[in-house]
Amino acid sequence: MKYIIENPMTIKEFLIETPLSKAMIKKIKREGDFLVNGKHQTVRYALNKNDVLEIVIPKEKTNILPQNIPLNIVYEDQYYLIIDKQATIPCIPTKKYPNQTIANALVYYYQQKGIEATVHLVNRLDKETSGYMLVAKDSRSHALLSTNIKQIKRVYHCLVDGLLEGNGVINKPILKKENSMQRYINENGKKAVTYYKVIKQLHHQTLVECILETGRTHQIRVHMASIGHPLSGDELYGSNINQNIYLDSVEISFVHPYTNKLIYLSKNTVF
Repeated sequence: MKYIIENPMTIKEFLIETPLSKAMIKKIKREGDFLVNGKHQTVRYALNKNDVLEIVIPKEKTNILPQNIPLNIVYEDQYYLIIDKQATIPCIPTKKYPNQTIANALVYYYQQKGIEATVHLVNRLDKETSGYMLVAKDSRSHALLSTNIKQIKRVYHCLVDGLLEGNGVINKPILKKENSMQRYINENGKKAVTYYKVIKQLHHQTLVECILETGRTHQIRVHMASIGHPLSGDELYGSNINQNIYLDSVEISFVHPYTNKLIYLSKNTVF
């Protein structure tokens, strides 16, 4: 990354204005470099107008096991890719799911394509959720979107128990239960806002469109259950219907931080 300095300041002061995290800056100090007009300098160096500052990002390494798991990539450029995730596959390795995740698949894909990168998920989906996921190919690209995560618009479709009517907004804070993956509505929780509208009523179920203002874990599942319409098949949040959960990220859009162009993908899902 090269920058032409417009106003005198130290490298440290300049870094504060970048999207680089403190952890990444420390890593650059250890394994990368700061070059001013081609010469190594420390972060205390005083930059002058028209100096050329080059920030050398160290090559990324990963301990994630590469696994040949099919990825449905629907968009890709030098900095980002969007995948259409299948349901029932976790995003990242955990104690419960140590492999066979989206992260394992991405590391394998990167190795096959000669891309030196670890996994940077801009947004995650629950294991049961399918649909569009945005992935950054390097830490800087991830940081550029993470600093303005609300500009990433996501639309979901879900099937819920019962006959829901009309449109609405659910503005209820969500808190994680101790020693559990379950979440619940609690005034001490994190702010969570979901906009919903009915697409179609189906006998004893309703197809619903949800737009998230926030992105809390299990947000749609918790919010829909809180109004008496849990996702069908979602036993964790009170559904009595025996079927697989249908929750699909059907639309995603964001302004590309390198080109300032709108990237928009939609499945135009018909149920």
